[in-house]
Amino acid sequence: MTLLVRGIEWSDPAAPRIRLVDDTTGDTTFFTHTSVFRFSVDERRGRRCLGWRDMTADGPGYLPCDRGAKVTSGRQCDRCRNREGFTSVHQAHVNGAHIHPNVRTYLTQPQWLYIDIFAGGRMKVGTASQFRKYPRVAEQGAAAALYVAGSTDGYNIRTLEADVSRQFHLSQAIRTSRKLEALTNRIDTAALRNELQQFIVSNREELSYIGSGIEGIEIFEQPEVWTPPACSQIVFDATPALMYPHSFESGEHSLYLEGLTGPVALFRTDTDPESPHFVADISALVGRTVTVGNFDSPGVAIQESLF
Repeated sequence: MTLLVRGIEWSDPAAPRIRLVDDTTGDTTFFTHTSVFRFSVDERRGRRCLGWRDMTADGPGYLPCDRGAKVTSGRQCDRCRNREGFTSVHQAHVNGAHIHPNVRTYLTQPQWLYIDIFAGGRMKVGTASQFRKYPRVAEQGAAAALYVAGSTDGYNIRTLEADVSRQFHLSQAIRTSRKLEALTNRIDTAALRNELQQFIVSNREELSYIGSGIEGIEIFEQPEVWTPPACSQIVFDATPALMYPHSFESGEHSLYLEGLTGPVALFRTDTDPESPHFVADISALVGRTVTVGNFDSPGVAIQESLF
């Protein structure tokens, strides 16, 4: 069975699924965080464009790339990216910025500002629409998050996001490579939640001051708490894990999945319950063509001193 990997769906944060689509029939195959996912990567096909989203449809409608283009980075070719126009959302708070018509529906939804913390202790600030309030945080793999403000639309919330990022020196993105590296150490999620809570408490007045200068912004007296789903907590509890040493660009792989957090999967490479846990970036498979079957990962040399 030859399939195109489309990525991890977090529409239900409690039950994320790796989604693959059959090129011939269009049928969808899913792998959950407890699945056995064994496959071989078709190196010749490279990474393929996933198409674009029609945000004016009833919910995000996905349209395939009509050229079957290959990509070297990201998930879309330039043509599909321009059709979608979603990159213009990042300039929504800039006066005079051109906003693609396809994105205006998204920007008219209620929006939230959140601050989250990741394994390793890095924090970031972000925004989420009403349609993707909880999936947005889950798909990033946060260890904890707090929704600290809300807005009636996506324009003013991005002004707040930019101001909070600048004032508190918070990033608006964290590389997956850093998330993976952090999981090779022991993670204490309770300590991370406490650290995030203390950060918000200590900066509550400054946050309120920043929000008071932006129309349509409500800074919450009591931030809404977000905690990772069970499938993500499994990953944190299993740390320290080993970094999977093989590339998903080619070769055969056997992933006996046990947990998912954001784009990162926790797995063993065989059925031995005493074998080591690995973590890998599943998003590296997005756009790749795989054949699902009885394949095995290459052997991995493990230093006994790690255990």
